Amino acid sequence: MISVFPLSQDNMLGFTLDGEVDEEGMRRLLMAVEAKVVTHGRLRLLGNIKNVGGFASYQSFWDTIKAKKDLLHKIEKYAILTDHGWLTTLSGGIDWFTPRMEVKTFRLDEGEVAHQWLKTDTEPLVSEGVKTVDLGDDRLLGLAIVGKLNIADYDRINTLVEEKVRHHGKARILLEIVSTEGINARTLWEDLKTSLKLYKDLERVAIVGDQSWLKTSVKLSDLLTPGLDLAAFSTIDRKRAISWLD
Repeated sequence: MISVFPLSQDNMLGFTLDGEVDEEGMRRLLMAVEAKVVTHGRLRLLGNIKNVGGFASYQSFWDTIKAKKDLLHKIEKYAILTDHGWLTTLSGGIDWFTPRMEVKTFRLDEGEVAHQWLKTDTEPLVSEGVKTVDLGDDRLLGLAIVGKLNIADYDRINTLVEEKVRHHGKARILLEIVSTEGINARTLWEDLKTSLKLYKDLERVAIVGDQSWLKTSVKLSDLLTPGLDLAAFSTIDRKRAISWLD
């Protein structure tokens, strides 16, 4: 059963999960999250996970949250109170697919500590995971992924894409994956698609890298992204990738 409760700040919301995930409780939680997002833009969430009907039950809960991508990316901090060891481990991987959310797990008896953590503003993030690459053509945007992307990186990418769209109508991007350390490589492109505000204005994207998963993932993504030309190239074919974009 899921119940929702207010916290000390208007941009914060708490919920308790005690037992099986119920449809009505899930509906009330999503409505409360949406109301906070509409009112405050960003949300800080406290999840009090007392008892949960096993991994499958919690997975159904989180899958429902993930399906609401427009809300998910508005949650900036998520404090989880739980004494379930497996849930603590699972929660440690949430930031793989929620780069805009800071997640931290606490014991059930650390409610006040978790509450204080939610209230504390974090230092502004610096864009370090993405670098610009000069491709010798102002119409093209060159980006190199050199580390795990955070909110500042996605904001910077959006700004650069917006600039190209403003000047050239559409954006053509070379995305070179230099390092995958700290990156969930298989979902990188999905994360980018979700975070890009002007995704519909992308015309061509060349992804360059030697990762074994790259070509297969790009082929699948190409089938699911009608209207966008998407292709994968190895690093030795970088020049060919640039020519393909032109």
